[in-house]
Amino acid sequence: MYSPDKRGKRLLQDLNNAFKRDGNIDEFDYIPVLEPKNNCSPVVLVDHKLGVELWSVRILFQFAYHALMDWRDKNTCSFTEPKEVCFLSRAVVLFNPECYTAWNIRKELVETGEVALGDDLKLSALVLTKHPKSSETFCHRRWLLGRYIDNHLQSSQGSNMSTGSGRDGFVCMDAIDLNLDLQQNNQAAQNGEAMESPQDYHAQIRTELHICTCAADRYPCNYYAWSHRLWVVQHAYNCSIQILLGELQRTECWVNKHISDTCGYNYRQFLLTSLGTQRETLHVQMSISYLSLLEKEHRFTSDLISTFQGHEAMWCHRKYVFHSLHSLYIQSSSCGSPDAAGAGIQQKKTRLELDPTALQYREINSVQTHELKASNSTQKFFAQNYIDWMQKAVIK
Repeated sequence: MYSPDKRGKRLLQDLNNAFKRDGNIDEFDYIPVLEPKNNCSPVVLVDHKLGVELWSVRILFQFAYHALMDWRDKNTCSFTEPKEVCFLSRAVVLFNPECYTAWNIRKELVETGEVALGDDLKLSALVLTKHPKSSETFCHRRWLLGRYIDNHLQSSQGSNMSTGSGRDGFVCMDAIDLNLDLQQNNQAAQNGEAMESPQDYHAQIRTELHICTCAADRYPCNYYAWSHRLWVVQHAYNCSIQILLGELQRTECWVNKHISDTCGYNYRQFLLTSLGTQRETLHVQMSISYLSLLEKEHRFTSDLISTFQGHEAMWCHRKYVFHSLHSLYIQSSSCGSPDAAGAGIQQKKTRLELDPTALQYREINSVQTHELKASNSTQKFFAQNYIDWMQKAVIK
């Protein structure tokens, strides 16, 4: 049976006061203080950064959690105001964001109007600064963004947005800015706050991509952050060609800095695959051939493998890129002409250059000449494994 610590109520009040004093808190973490010192509050707020001394975390969380669950199960005789429920659920998700019951309570508060959608976006963004791999937090953000997109579409009828609710073709992408870099002087964007006016729709989505990048930086191989980013591209931008190209360019720098992170490569594979399904439109509207994108990605991956030796993630990505190239060459040769395959391959390519067998030979020769002769034993192992894969899976 849980026996509440008398300090819990005071600690919760200290936490609430911190949020009351500063509405732009953008980072949260624990302070490694294991025992209370003097008579000072363990909740510290400096320059929009919130810190909670470690000794108080358990006390504060248990008090808030049990009080919230008692309210949820109707085990308390005292009346709990919606504002107090908001405070309790906020404390719970700050310290344990995997408590989906607390997030569900906040969903109810958003639906009843007790909590603003923008405030909950700010809170979940704050939670991700401490818990960047929280699946429940990303799930809650998708729910919030779904409501935000639907509300925005309803309020923008007759503008450059069409009506709908996250289905194919629901967003008109004619005026999308390809530059998705977040403006650092946009305080609302940095905090993950929802924009109100229709023209801020794209600023809010750029904010979401920025939050995904920060979460991926804080935790390696962050599957949940990259899956959320993929969801945003699909549902907020309907896999627009402009956005896919912008994301492909933007994540190139990130992959350069995180060479062993498989999730970054998998995301780029999603981008390339999505562009491949729209390659005719890509060639007609953007004058970009899908083949040139794959060849550029192949060169990019090969350069990474040569520069940073012994990393399996890059070799796995190289398999995807080469397999896509090989399939494209086979398709173009079987159709008789590159354009007949809808691949957007430039006419100046000779038949020999587009021959799948010649592509296989060039790839094997390149690996045998460079990577297989490397001094790094791990690099040589991956190179041999790659050649064996080609001979079994590609060359038939």
